[in-house]
Amino acid sequence: MSRPAPTSATLRATLLAALGALPAAHAQLPAPGAGPRLSVQQASGRVEVLSGATWQAHPAAPLGSGLRTGTGRATLGWGAGHIVVGSASRLRVYGGEADLQEGQFLLRGPVAAFVLGRHLMVEGAGRVRVDLTPGGTGRLAVLDGEVRASGVGRAFEVRAGQQLSLVGGQITAFTERDPWYDARFVGMGDARVEGLLGPVQLRRGDGTRRDAARRDALGPGEALRTGAGAWAEIGFTGGGYLRLTEHSELDVLAVEKTSRGREVTLHLTRGVAWNVVEKGQGGYRLSTPVVSTAVRGTVFRVDAGGLVKVFGGQVALPGSGDLALGSGEQKGRDQAAPTPLRLDATDRLNQALDVQRARPLTLNVARPGRSLPALRLAITATSQTVLSAAALDDRGRITALGVAPGEEAGQFTVSGAPELPEGEYLVRVRAERYGAVKVWAARVRLDRTPPQAGDVQVRAEGQVLRVSGQARDNSGAALTLNVVLGEGAQVRTVTRRVNGDFQVLLPAPPTGTPLRASLRDTAGNVTDVALP
Repeated sequence: MSRPAPTSATLRATLLAALGALPAAHAQLPAPGAGPRLSVQQASGRVEVLSGATWQAHPAAPLGSGLRTGTGRATLGWGAGHIVVGSASRLRVYGGEADLQEGQFLLRGPVAAFVLGRHLMVEGAGRVRVDLTPGGTGRLAVLDGEVRASGVGRAFEVRAGQQLSLVGGQITAFTERDPWYDARFVGMGDARVEGLLGPVQLRRGDGTRRDAARRDALGPGEALRTGAGAWAEIGFTGGGYLRLTEHSELDVLAVEKTSRGREVTLHLTRGVAWNVVEKGQGGYRLSTPVVSTAVRGTVFRVDAGGLVKVFGGQVALPGSGDLALGSGEQKGRDQAAPTPLRLDATDRLNQALDVQRARPLTLNVARPGRSLPALRLAITATSQTVLSAAALDDRGRITALGVAPGEEAGQFTVSGAPELPEGEYLVRVRAERYGAVKVWAARVRLDRTPPQAGDVQVRAEGQVLRVSGQARDNSGAALTLNVVLGEGAQVRTVTRRVNGDFQVLLPAPPTGTPLRASLRDTAGNVTDVALP
């Protein structure tokens, strides 16, 4: 037989009835009784449950000790009510109820939960969102109905269109600007390093660090840290980017693909983040230890110390009484109201970098000769371009070629693998920059074999010097014969094209003039010719 859903009166009586061993944060709260218990009803993406001391990748019902999400969502049932858990969120279970600890949650009543030392009761068909930043601050906002929040020596009744600061206890007006819960979760999105300059480190989820590189993917729980004079740009699924300035650190908490675009969740632990968010691409949330933001298309700057500047669009500050900053406004941590925007050196640097980023991709390759002794190409491309190169032989085998930066920005050198055998190759260079791609390709013959000379004779016949012999090369192409007469200031060089048996007539030099000769093929290989 199915169990009837508890009424709000039953919930209230149950919650106030029993007292047990409570966690320290709940010392002033009523202990929950033997009422409804949490169960996982739906999970998408990365959702893990805590069983004892072990996190398990696949959720099970009923819920054990706790639950956490990476890029993913979960819907929990509690009697007739539900709790929707957003990405990068975490809760534990206490007495069959959810104790919300970090992240985003939507409570659909009737349901009860703990959050930051308070006990919440959402009655009837009420809907409440709870936002808890990694720094331990947060708010609850009532979308429909009402919620009762008790504990820490005081009880609150919060109604639709109001929000409660879970730290300060203030109740202020609320306007929904970031309905993440209305977008259906589709899958994991991308966050990738698209540009960088100077020392930038990537911290992986296991705590290891290495130098970051363009095209590095950033997963949930991973971070970038910039050093002195450095910056790094991160691009997201659907467009838009964030630029981390020097001496900054950013945690990527989640990037979702949703039915409305994508949802990005970030945490700036120190420094400055410059954000360019494309309209129509879903939600974008950036929190710091002292301020959180929510936008859906704008250009803005956030400092870890609490400063927010808006250069286009609008930015909501959920932790500041739902204040919305418009274009041309800024607000510091201790300012009660926005003030007109004042640009500083950091703003001007980022605006200049935005102009550079907007430049089109260019790819210029110095055209090599038809034959080369080694694959070595000189390339220029727009800054922040990622280059790759490969050689395809006549059997369809592909060999990756090395790409090294030149002495100046935008200059590169492509070199072939030393073991690459002689033969015909299709050389292909691919350039990628901020999603734009260009490709250059050419056929090249790799030839390391020098030409050969044989049966060379030199005869003086009156005023004519006759040079004859045989010239051969594996390419079968004509060779260049260089005859050098004299030395020092009196040197003179005569050049002729030869192939196979040859005779070259030259003006006879004075008796005793030194003579030297060499053969050069089209790849540049040179052979010194021994003269009798």
